Amino acid sequence: MNIRPFQIVLLGVFGFLAIAAVFFFATSQGSSSNNQQAYGESVIIWGTLSSSAFQNVFNEIIVDDKAFQVVRYIQKDARTFDFEFINAIAEGRAPDLIVLPSQSIVTHREKLVAIAPETISTRTFRDSYIDGAEIFIFTDGIYGVPFAVDPLVMFWNRDLLSSAGLASAPKTWTEVQDAVVPSLTVLNASLVPTQSGIAFGEYANIRNAKPILSLLLLQTGTSIVSEENQRYTITLGERSSSALPPADAALSFYTRFGIASQPQYSWSRSLPEDRQKFVGGTLGLYFGFGSEYQTIVNSNPNLNFDVAPVPQDAGATVKRNFGTIYAFAIPRAAGNKSGAFAVAETLAGPAASDYLTDGLGLSPALRSVIAQGATDPYRQTLLSSALITRAWLDPNPEESENVFKLMIEDVTSGRSRVSEAIEDAIGRLELLFR
Repeated sequence: MNIRPFQIVLLGVFGFLAIAAVFFFATSQGSSSNNQQAYGESVIIWGTLSSSAFQNVFNEIIVDDKAFQVVRYIQKDARTFDFEFINAIAEGRAPDLIVLPSQSIVTHREKLVAIAPETISTRTFRDSYIDGAEIFIFTDGIYGVPFAVDPLVMFWNRDLLSSAGLASAPKTWTEVQDAVVPSLTVLNASLVPTQSGIAFGEYANIRNAKPILSLLLLQTGTSIVSEENQRYTITLGERSSSALPPADAALSFYTRFGIASQPQYSWSRSLPEDRQKFVGGTLGLYFGFGSEYQTIVNSNPNLNFDVAPVPQDAGATVKRNFGTIYAFAIPRAAGNKSGAFAVAETLAGPAASDYLTDGLGLSPALRSVIAQGATDPYRQTLLSSALITRAWLDPNPEESENVFKLMIEDVTSGRSRVSEAIEDAIGRLELLFR
């Protein structure tokens, strides 16, 4: 009988999972003592990612592990997930497992099980997953089993750059500012860009304004928010040895592309959304999540574009990216905690996570899988981008959107200087943690 590589890896981890699940079962409250199967009678997973990708990997696992048939994934609307989850807990019908994006860890932390070091040690966690996955590690335990990463990447129009004499995608922000923007940006008589090198500087018509500014902030060295003993501290205003504070440098760089009086002017709030401009062929660089790739292809199959890692500062010795890191997390109100943990470990394992993330258009979070590389150039870009991806402890994703919006628009409108806008943003973020 021919055994596929996927099956070989799965068979190798099932023995470990049985032992791990028993240990977790013994140390968790609320689990049934009569469970004889590794996953129990039923494991319900809630998430906002594609249900078809999950079902495909479930079908592969069930070939060798019939007990996995008790696992069911239910796709929820991202706009109403938090509301449904809170209501389900209140009504005693909480799922056994949720797909937790990194930006929601602060929001849901108190509702989740902290996995004890005896089950997954911090050392094992750090050796196994990308550095950015450590956002799920807190002083009282680990709040998720990471499995996927959706990193920011740079989509670039090959025709526009080639026509401007630029042979490849820019690797540094200096190249973006000094070569791409002046070569590609075209202004009409009203000083509105009809063609743009980059879509930075505004908020309303830039699809990923908050993630992009988060990227620039992380690249300057600020963690934005830190945590210790369940206390959160806003680090956005931290200063360094450089003349310009890190956050000031990041916000100043981002906003200059949206101010008509600046030589780097390339974008206006009167333009359509940046992804629409990119799909239409009049934007040189678009910064989006890796998961947007297929949407862009489907929107314009004739668009000659490619994907590259996000630029870094010239001379930077440490590379940073921003993205969403997904983990499986167990609600405190779950009825089958031990089964949920066993399912999480299976789906986050090398074979399953590689197959699952490929179907989702994401990167795995496991170092070992990333190290294997990929023959497909697009997926290889995802893998290398995921390896340097970080996230930050967002107090409330929806409310902090408004904080970033005001921080950007206060500068571009001239209402505030950069330093003042940052101070205001710090105050608003602090209020969200109260």
